[in-house]
Amino acid sequence: MVELIRESNDLPNTSVSVVIPTYNSSGTLKLTLQSVLWQDFKDFEIWVIGDGCTADSEKVVTGFHHDRLHWLNLRTNSGGPGVPRREGISRATGSYVAYIGHDDLWFPWHLTKLVDCMERTDSEFVYSLGAIIAPKRIIRTFSLPQEPWSPLETVSPINWLHRKELLPTKVSWPTDLKYGDDREFLRRLLGAEVKLAFSKQLSVLKFPAQSWQTYSLRKNFPQERYVQEMSADAVKLRNELLLEFAATESVAQTKLSGLYRTFIEQAAFALLQGYGFQRWPVNHFLYRRYRKRAGLISP
Repeated sequence: MVELIRESNDLPNTSVSVVIPTYNSSGTLKLTLQSVLWQDFKDFEIWVIGDGCTADSEKVVTGFHHDRLHWLNLRTNSGGPGVPRREGISRATGSYVAYIGHDDLWFPWHLTKLVDCMERTDSEFVYSLGAIIAPKRIIRTFSLPQEPWSPLETVSPINWLHRKELLPTKVSWPTDLKYGDDREFLRRLLGAEVKLAFSKQLSVLKFPAQSWQTYSLRKNFPQERYVQEMSADAVKLRNELLLEFAATESVAQTKLSGLYRTFIEQAAFALLQGYGFQRWPVNHFLYRRYRKRAGLISP
């Protein structure tokens, strides 16, 4: 492993450890880190774990010159975020663990609201509301689905916060999956006796790599616009997104509900669900499809 850790003898024990898995997307990583460092909750550390990065991700991380920002690059690429997440958790010193992707954004109140919800409800795992930003500014929202492997449901750990002691005593991150490690983690979580709570706040913005061809971008990153608007007036941006979602929700729901209505599609989904989306060769196919759509491999 290639490791660079900035330390200070004056740092207090951190309450939240933020884990960011990354692979060769330094342009979006810089914007993601900016949104994390803007948090109004200040008692946190950040672990950026490179999955065998060969680009300038390390330069982006060290360029912030922030004592709470740690960089570690795994020697080999594991092909998915599960291994980097496990590595970040193993090094976390906080009482709580939060996650964000290298191409997603947090509103400044994200950690404050989740920590408050955790402590107020005495829960082990809390989550907030997220908005999905796609080209043409199509907006959907997500929270915590009850059917993690459903293709109609969005699963992303960027709106989660959990007690560190939850892992690995009750649930653990899978490291053997190429695709859907977050979905499998959630499936395990919902099957365990874990106290959950919902923080009713829009606090995260997700930019799906498949929609944006993230790994093919070299400039004009979509996150730039939202970082600028967030910097100018985060509350205004949140309200505009919620209003836009409210205006388009009925159309979006109509389109979504019609995707899997046919008998053949329902039967195929039931068959795959029974076999297991996390098993080979289904998981391998989903992984290859994701990489192709995200711009990681040629069509």
